Amino acid sequence: MAEILLKRDSRTAATYVPNTFIDDYMTHADGEFVKIYLYLLRCMNSSLETTCSISDIADKFDHTEKDVTRALKYWEKMQLLCLKFNKEEELTSICLSEPASVRVTPDAAAQTALYTVSVPADPFTDPDACGTAQSAYPCVYDGTVPADTDAYAGTAKQAAPGQAEEVSPVPQRADYTKQQLAQFQEDETVQEVLFVAERYLARPLKHTEMQVILYWMDRLELSQDMIDYLIEQCVAKNHKDIWYMNKIAVSWAEQKIRTLTAAKQESAGHSQTARRIKKAFGIYGRDLLGEELQYYEKWTDEMELPAELIELACKRTIDSIHKVSFKYAHSILEGWHKQNARTLNDVKLLDAQYLEAKRRQMNAGKTAAVAHTANGTTRNGFANFKQRTYNYEKLERELLSNVR
Repeated sequence: MAEILLKRDSRTAATYVPNTFIDDYMTHADGEFVKIYLYLLRCMNSSLETTCSISDIADKFDHTEKDVTRALKYWEKMQLLCLKFNKEEELTSICLSEPASVRVTPDAAAQTALYTVSVPADPFTDPDACGTAQSAYPCVYDGTVPADTDAYAGTAKQAAPGQAEEVSPVPQRADYTKQQLAQFQEDETVQEVLFVAERYLARPLKHTEMQVILYWMDRLELSQDMIDYLIEQCVAKNHKDIWYMNKIAVSWAEQKIRTLTAAKQESAGHSQTARRIKKAFGIYGRDLLGEELQYYEKWTDEMELPAELIELACKRTIDSIHKVSFKYAHSILEGWHKQNARTLNDVKLLDAQYLEAKRRQMNAGKTAAVAHTANGTTRNGFANFKQRTYNYEKLERELLSNVR
């Protein structure tokens, strides 16, 4: 077979990828993990320090935030990067180092300095916090495939030195036989779930999709309400791929989420809109709870308001009453919703109309005051006092007649 000659006829910007990564690390890693690692290199190619977030990476690859976190922990286990967390266990910085088998030359050392990502919430300002590529991250890769490379088999937790790793007991997905499928479909609950799924997807279910949904019910033991909610939310966000939904279902099983309320709370905790609400209100270290979650669902599900509008209402609440009040923010959003305001420009227009009406009202008051002045009344605190008129001669005669 003839050899293939590879040429490059382009001067576009390039991203440095060590050959050792391609030869020794990439071959044994999950493909999705490799994508995320390469994307991190690409993000850090433009400057010495840049920013990103877990949600940004998840949106880029149409993954869940759980998938991105799993990939980052995998590469940390391979000692190609270092993750730093704050007191609330939120990821704040990522430091990448060269694979240890790469001989560090001055050029390579300079390239390593490019591999630093800081998260805006808590910038990673110490360039030595992760150590050097050779001393802090010696290569201990032995060629074995870690347990957490299976995207659907549960997450392997990193154990302490000397302890065995504890794998989350999430059941593996099974292929059901035709006989088993027929038995499942005799159940009314299964029939309803499959029917609702077809309604949301607006098409008949494929064989594989039916297998996955039955896996949620049979092996993961998700309730009918949870499955309906999962499919509804994914379709609403234009994520109609069954494998995307499956990742969320597995994530719920890993976290032992067994109720619809808990599922909604977990989804809100990872929602970009919820994060913007918490940031605007100054809520840190916890998810939305109770009444807060109910208002969140009204704004996002019932009223279908965009995140920037909800965030603006929360900020105006703080500016107006100087405290967190979901009820007050709801009154603002309800007013905008009734006036069909859907964007920030719509709100600006309503604000302009309000100020114009206020100006006209003030001008009308000034006009009325001028009119009173023209009629002979004084412009002071007694301008509205009706002056009395007396006939003093008549009063004097009446007084004298009474004296007699």
